[in-house]
Amino acid sequence: MLKKVLAIIFCSALTISCSYFNEADRKSAIPKIDTVVDFNRVDAYPLFPVCKDIPSRKKQQICFQLQMSQYIYAALKKYSLSTNQLINDTVFVKLKINALGKTSLSSIKISDKTKELLPEFDSLLKVSLLKLPVLSPAIKRNMPVTTEFTLPIILKN
Repeated sequence: MLKKVLAIIFCSALTISCSYFNEADRKSAIPKIDTVVDFNRVDAYPLFPVCKDIPSRKKQQICFQLQMSQYIYAALKKYSLSTNQLINDTVFVKLKINALGKTSLSSIKISDKTKELLPEFDSLLKVSLLKLPVLSPAIKRNMPVTTEFTLPIILKN
């Protein structure tokens, strides 16, 4: 009789301690990971040091665009670009900001006439970009990422 009671207690203890009953709880504890990534948007834009303290994401984007335009225009203004013909053109400059915050030139879309009148424009632009400060890179899912954007530069004389 004592053997039967010990056998029942042993089997009960074995059944209660089994992890079989906890398996349903473990499955519900696993968080779902969002696997859909929108590669056209970032969580935070690249930032100049003066734009970091702005709380609104939209205002940070505006601050970044204004600062980038001011840096490029100020750098190009130092050079005397002269031509004997009238220029009224928009040059589209594609800039890349890598995950370390370094800015580089990806491409320049410039008309043939403007390129003929200002052949040194692209090299002056490259030199101007070298003088840009290191930026805070764009953030996607709490990781720094490389971003590209197009900056229109209007040339008039």
